[in-house]
Amino acid sequence: SVELGISWTDSLRNMADLGEEEKEAPHQRAKCFLDIAYAGSQPDRVLIELFDDVTPATCENFRRICIGDFTGKEGKKLHYKGCYFHRVVQDFMIQGGDITKNNGSGGESIYGPDFKDENFLIRHTVPGLLSMANAGKHTNSSQFFITVKPTPWLDLKHVVFGRVIEGMDVVLALNRVSTRNDKPTQPIVIVDSGEVMDVKQAEELKKQVEQEERDKNKTEMEKSHDRVRAARAKIEKDCTEVCDDVTSAVQQGIKRSTTLEKVPVQQKKPRLTGGMFAGLEGDEDDDDEDDE
Repeated sequence: SVELGISWTDSLRNMADLGEEEKEAPHQRAKCFLDIAYAGSQPDRVLIELFDDVTPATCENFRRICIGDFTGKEGKKLHYKGCYFHRVVQDFMIQGGDITKNNGSGGESIYGPDFKDENFLIRHTVPGLLSMANAGKHTNSSQFFITVKPTPWLDLKHVVFGRVIEGMDVVLALNRVSTRNDKPTQPIVIVDSGEVMDVKQAEELKKQVEQEERDKNKTEMEKSHDRVRAARAKIEKDCTEVCDDVTSAVQQGIKRSTTLEKVPVQQKKPRLTGGMFAGLEGDEDDDDEDDE
């Protein structure tokens, strides 16, 4: 890709209104690709990192349309595949993403015809930023543009939500194509788009799909056995918790009993008096006298 003369880390640290907090992504940011062909040539890939930790709703809209798995209001999949870059302003930006009319007058989002500006935390400070095109406040849909220079006059008007991390040379080349009234004289087409995942993400997705396929093919008896096993596991877990509680209570009771002060009990010999026992003590003395 073309050397832009400024590191992306530095550009992020120069973004306004982010204060002293860490500017790098605290998690693995989503990455999407656009395979773009000019005038029927072989497509070149532009790889984009989404700022989904700053503008999650805007990024999710772009990501889902890149994948093409969302059905719009007309019952058609919303997908950038086959969409044009309909506007090119040299030394400024390239604009595309009109997935309904392909001329800049349409567009649709996964949230409806349009959605609100999420925030303006990231400013247009460097080339290669991905920003939402709009027709005014809170009119975001599917259209976007990629800058080829700093564009501070767009700050607080357009939501920045990503950056080009590979293929900036492609963007710069497209920005220099022949145009008439900012419209390319030859078509610039997104021949394919999607999401790029690392090996770990791909393996997790594969496991998830395989598990869903196994669940789909299970018989009713197998599903019933799964439910029984799940219920049994829950009962065993509950019993274990109850036993632990009882054991803890018993141990606490034993501990308390051993700390109590022992009080000695004095035993007193009972004295037999009254009734049938009357005179027994005197009788013993009388017997002694008789013997004498």
